[in-house]
Amino acid sequence: MRNIARLKMGYYPLPESEGTKLRALLSFSERASVIDPCVGQGTALHLVTGNADVRCYGVELDAERARLATSRGIETTQGNVFDAVAKSESFSLLYLNPPYDSEIGSVANNRMERLFLDHTYRWLVPEGILVLIIPFERLHECVGLLSSHFGRLAVLRMTDEESVRFRQIAVLGVRRNVRGTVLEDNKRILQSISPYGSFHALPELTPNSCAPYAVPPSGETSLSYRGLPYDVLEDLLPQSGAWRQTIPFLMPREDVATGRPITPLHGGHVGLLCTAGLLNGVFGNGDERHIARWRSVKHVTTFVEEDGETQIVHHRERWTNELRLVYADGRTLKLTETPAKPEGEADAERTSEARAA
Repeated sequence: MRNIARLKMGYYPLPESEGTKLRALLSFSERASVIDPCVGQGTALHLVTGNADVRCYGVELDAERARLATSRGIETTQGNVFDAVAKSESFSLLYLNPPYDSEIGSVANNRMERLFLDHTYRWLVPEGILVLIIPFERLHECVGLLSSHFGRLAVLRMTDEESVRFRQIAVLGVRRNVRGTVLEDNKRILQSISPYGSFHALPELTPNSCAPYAVPPSGETSLSYRGLPYDVLEDLLPQSGAWRQTIPFLMPREDVATGRPITPLHGGHVGLLCTAGLLNGVFGNGDERHIARWRSVKHVTTFVEEDGETQIVHHRERWTNELRLVYADGRTLKLTETPAKPEGEADAERTSEARAA
């Protein structure tokens, strides 16, 4: 997963148009409990259960998204789904759109799509309905689970622009214990789709792609959470004695010198203070008001010594100090030991007024 996706915790909501099509393939006759283990803000779960008499449950890692889902009437557990526990065979519908990523383990790096399915499919009642949203290329990793625990499987290609971008497919199935020739047939069909088939050869997801799946009734249930309450721990951490003893090592304070010197400073004193970083700060008035920041810079000089036919390459390292200035009007200036460049190539750089603003 890219870093930008990790920052979003793999949050890619279902396009509204695809949610409407999925809803048309589901039939609710009596009150049922439904769950989305990656509920986000709850939009997708409401789309696929629109106007149905259901009790909605969800699990969400992000605290703010969990709060929004709760405000929309979904009983949401905030935390890691692998620390969430539900009674087996207690939900009628499992809507699962897991993160498209791999775990980081010491032994194996399994795909999250299969791990999420493996952890949650047991929550479905017999004849319960699975709606799984995954990339086409990840179907083959779920073939074993889908073949042996689900019947009436349908694999449909999603056509929304965002779904095509991620080559998303919707897999629908009915939870059953599948054995014998039916199991082998399921495997053969799914394996012919992925990895050997083509994404564009799959039938499109439409409101009439297949006969509706009947969602069975189920009673009220609940989720329990056995993981650490990270948000509570974060709030309580500053009050911890252990944290106060550890923070000087983890986040040491910068040395700050204040007040007037007893005697006037000469050049040597100023040089020492600058290189120690004790003259960083805000100085000057009016147009000359600026922020000054000193830092140490390593220079490497390379020279070659010839010894007969042999050349010996030497690298000599030395440290110098560099001063960066940022003025209130957007000007920036870098002062180093390097000689000034000709006019037009000066070290001074001027930031555009718009950017400075």
